[in-house]
Amino acid sequence: MTLQRWLSDSEKIQAHAVSLPLLVQAERVHCYVSMEHDREARTLELLEKLALERKAVYMPYIEKGVMKNAVYHQGQRFRVSPSAPATPEPLALSEEMRFDVVFVPLAGFDRSGGRIGFGKGWYDRFFSSLSSCGVHPVKVGLAFSFQEVPSVPCDPWDERLDMVVTENEIINCQHNSR
Repeated sequence: MTLQRWLSDSEKIQAHAVSLPLLVQAERVHCYVSMEHDREARTLELLEKLALERKAVYMPYIEKGVMKNAVYHQGQRFRVSPSAPATPEPLALSEEMRFDVVFVPLAGFDRSGGRIGFGKGWYDRFFSSLSSCGVHPVKVGLAFSFQEVPSVPCDPWDERLDMVVTENEIINCQHNSR
C-alpha cells in the first residue's frame, strides 16, 4: 500500500468512524495509535477529534506484555519506535476500565467479527479483564477493505468485534454472527 493510498483510505475510515451514532453518546473511548510502518489504519486525527469533543480518551500502553491505559490529551506528543507502539510523552497511566467504545487494530477480519490481530493477545486479554469487571464496550475494528477474509478461525478466548469500519463501509458484525 502506497503512502498516498494509506493516508487517503485512512481518512475515509476515520470519517466513517466519527459518523458512528454510538460515538456521539460515548464518554470514554479507548483507541490505538496507528503504526505507520505496519500501515495500520491511521488514527491520529481520530484521537484529536475525540479529544476536541471533550471525550475522555485513552490509548494502549504496553508494559511487560500487559496492555495498560494511557491518557490521551489533545496535541499529545509521542516517543516513536520502529518496533513498538508509540509511547505518549509525558506518560500518564489510568486505572479507568469503563470504556464505551474501544477501537482495535487488526491484520485481518471477517464479517462475523472474527479478528486476526498481531499475535500478542493484548486485546483478547484486555477485553477479558474488562468483561470480568462487568464492562462490555463496543469493539470496533478499523481496517482497509482488502484486509477482509472469508472466515477467521476463532478460539474460545478470541474476542469478536461488534463492528468493522473500512474506507468503503461500516460492517455491523452482530448481524453477521454465526
